Parts: sequence; structure tokens; C-alpha cells
Amino acid sequence: MSEDREGTYVYGVVPAGVKLEGLDRKGEGMPEVWLVEVGDLAAVVSDLPADEETATRDHVLAHSHVLAAIAETTTVVPLRFGMIFPSDEAIRDDLLQARHDELTQLLERFDGRVQMTLKVAYEEEAVLREILKSNEEIAQLREAVRGSAKEQSRDARIRLGEMVNAAIEERRERDGAEILEQLKSVSLASLPQPAEKELMVLNVPLLVERKQLDAFEDAVDEVAKGKEELMRFKLLGPMPAYHFTDVEEPAWA
Repeated sequence: MSEDREGTYVYGVVPAGVKLEGLDRKGEGMPEVWLVEVGDLAAVVSDLPADEETATRDHVLAHSHVLAAIAETTTVVPLRFGMIFPSDEAIRDDLLQARHDELTQLLERFDGRVQMTLKVAYEEEAVLREILKSNEEIAQLREAVRGSAKEQSRDARIRLGEMVNAAIEERRERDGAEILEQLKSVSLASLPQPAEKELMVLNVPLLVERKQLDAFEDAVDEVAKGKEELMRFKLLGPMPAYHFTDVEEPAWA
């Protein structure tokens, strides 16, 4: 760690005394990570790289990786990307001491809990086939449009697109609700987020007990079983409970 530095980058807050020696840091030039402690709290921090371009590139990569590595074994309250303090003293005074009660409560509330993010998306051709099978009106209109000139069937084509989109949305809501219902027994909470793309069924962070991770992953595999042609499942984590905690940046920073 440098004694003469421009500022200190803060990743998150953990209980004081946590050991970071085994933290697996990836990426060339990754800053050393250490703790700034006061009382029973500690901030996980690093130096800022010397030049602005490196700072942005390295810390975008490092932020989530460092926090995810810590979350594998230790409860951590993640701070938003880009939290920079002018000194260790400022971290102690304006974060750890000023927010002591809030941070302590968050560490207690999320002790032994991590976030797993589930992303589910339809395979386009497969979901369209399913809609045509289940909706006779759409299937008939599609056949009528296919046999007509584009100029003559313009309104019908627009109507067909609207009907298909409505059918996909209805199916998305139903399938998403069914998936979440099947995961209730192995998760504590869920916070569905906006879809990242048109055919996304779920983009949902789930709060899971660390000791239940194997059971949770098995449950996701079970839910996905038999749906391989219709949907793609992607599971991210474990990671800190980003979507379940919200620590704002100090107003002066």
C-alpha cells in the first residue's frame, strides 16, 4: 500500500479482522487490497492506479471480482462502483463511524446470505412455435399474411406483430412466475429487474443462504430440465447482496 496516494478506492464493508490474504485477485496490475478498520467495522480498499485510463479499466474489472471473492466466505456490504475517499481518515470518519449503525445492521441482516442472479431468456424460434401451437387466431392470421403481398397486408402484418408481442408478454409473465414459485423453498427473497432484452423471461436477483447454495443451484437445474429448447438459463454468483442493500455515497465525495 502506498503512503502517498491520490485517494483510496472502497469496495465494501466487512466485519473487522477478516483475513484477505487468500483473496484471488485477477488482472495484471491489480492494486493490493487491504482493510481500513475502526472498531468492529472494516472497509475493503485499494490504491487508485496512477493514470485515469488504468483506474477506470482496472477498477471496473476489479470491483465485482473483489466483492464476489470476499462474498464466497464472508458477509460484505457492497458499495457502489466508484466510491473514492481522500484518505483513510475520511473512510473511518465519514463512512465507518458516521454510518456505523446502518452498516452494522446490514452486516447482521445479511450474515451468511449472498445474492444469486438468474437470467432466463426465450429461444426466439422455439417460443414462436409454441405461440403458434397454442393460439389459433395468431396461426390463422400468420397463414393469411404469408400468402399476401406486403402492400396489401400491411395492416394485417402490424396486427400480427402486436398479437405475437402480446402473447409473448403473457407467456413471459406466466413462465417467470412459475420459475420463481419453484425457487421459493431455496431462496429468501427475489427482486425482479427490468428485462435486458426483448425475449428475456427473468432478470432476477435472489437472496440465498450461503449454506443453501448447493440446494439452490440444484433447484435451478431442476427447473431448467426439459426447457432447454425453449429457454436459456444463466446463473451468476455467489455475489454480495447488491440489490438488497443500498449504501449511498457521502454527499461530499
